[in-house]
Formats: sequence, C-alpha cells, structure tokens
Amino acid sequence: MSKRSRFAVTVDRANMILIIRFHSVRNDQEPGPDLIDLLATVESPWLFNAIFDFRRYEADLSRDYLKFLTEKWTALTCGRDQGRSMALVGGNCDLTFNLKAMLDVMPHRRIAICDTFDEGLDWINPGNDARQAA
Repeated sequence: MSKRSRFAVTVDRANMILIIRFHSVRNDQEPGPDLIDLLATVESPWLFNAIFDFRRYEADLSRDYLKFLTEKWTALTCGRDQGRSMALVGGNCDLTFNLKAMLDVMPHRRIAICDTFDEGLDWINPGNDARQAA
C-alpha cells in the first residue's frame, strides 16, 4: 500500500528550536495539513532553528517535493529566516541523497545532514552542554 506524509511539530521556545517529525501514513488514513501550513500556525516560525527528523518516514521524499516545500517556506518567511540553522536527520542512503539537494536551495541558512537526532540537536544547539551533565 502506498504511503503519504504526516507531520508532528514541537515548539521548543526555551531553545528556539522547531522539531519537525515526518511520519508515513497509509493512503486510507485521514490526510493532515501541509507542512508549511502547519508551520505557519507557529508565531514567527522564521525566528527558530529547526530539526527535521525523517527517521520514521517511509514514503517517497522526492527532490520535487523538497523543492515544493522550500518554495512555500521561502514565500512564508520572505527572507526573515536568514542566519538560522537547520538539521536534517536522515534514515537511509536514498533519503540522504535527496536531502543533500537542500544544501544549495537555501543558501541563507546553515544546513547539516545528521545520522541521529542527538547529533542534530547537538549541532543546532551546541551551547546546550548542560543537558549532558544533568
């Protein structure tokens, strides 16, 4: 059975990080909102760094779909996200290959591709070593 996307967005205001988790759902399940429409419900989402977690995503994440998301995000932010960081947590080689295409389409953002969520969190929030000691 083919799969579609579902997204979960967590807003960490203390660290100014958006955590976006991609999940796959079957086609017979109720569709959710588009990712950019969901992010638009967050007050000033362009002020946040972001972690995109694709580890549980099984549907096709084509370069065309990534381009579509990037264009919608660019229209929403109007350049107000300049200088923010984005960690892309992959899960497999094909996905990582397509995520690498994101490195050039948002030149005003720092973007890294990470293997684990913790690696992405450490990269996006390097000054938060206190959580390690606790």
